[in-house]
Amino acid sequence: MRRHAHMLAVVLAGSLVGGEMLGLMSTAWAGPPTDFVRKSVDDVIRILEDPAWKKPEKKEERRKLLEQTIAQRFNFAEMAKRSLGAEWAKRTPEEQKEFAANFQTLLSNTYIGRIEAYSGEKVQYLKELNDGEYAEVYTKVDNGKSVIDLTYKMESSGGEWRVYDVVVEGTGLVQNYREQFKRILRKDSFAELSKQLGDKSAHIKAPAASGSDTVKSR
Repeated sequence: MRRHAHMLAVVLAGSLVGGEMLGLMSTAWAGPPTDFVRKSVDDVIRILEDPAWKKPEKKEERRKLLEQTIAQRFNFAEMAKRSLGAEWAKRTPEEQKEFAANFQTLLSNTYIGRIEAYSGEKVQYLKELNDGEYAEVYTKVDNGKSVIDLTYKMESSGGEWRVYDVVVEGTGLVQNYREQFKRILRKDSFAELSKQLGDKSAHIKAPAASGSDTVKSR
């Protein structure tokens, strides 16, 4: 998960080159999903580069603003549902709500610190597949040493396109967490999984230490 954690931070931070996003996709055929991604990336960049938000006393306020900006584009509740898999339908609405909230906190606390450490990685927008309800936005991320394939999976809801998964080099963030959760559920109860997730989301500090975004299986 460490690689995925870093790459999601890169995705959310994006890159500006000469005041414009570096991309292979022309605005003539870049659809709404790509436009929504671009806007969110631009909003995050503006926050990170604004001198007023770089002041030490603004750190917590800036972090909350970043969380709010990211939450507008990432559907954390849907990510939590898909990560839990078939177990989700077995849980009460209250359990689902608590699990989704802890999942969002875990992701936010894990990745915000890495976003704040953004160092100019470049994003190329390659193509978009869109059937009107679901879309995939294909990109490449260049950190100066390597180029990594990254895809946003998005769903349309209420006129907005929101991300429900991020696929890095063929492996999805949701898939990765689902495998972790399955390992725990094979040995322990949902209550134990929920407790571990809650404890982790409450205590994790960003930027996360190596492996700290992994929920432990016993």
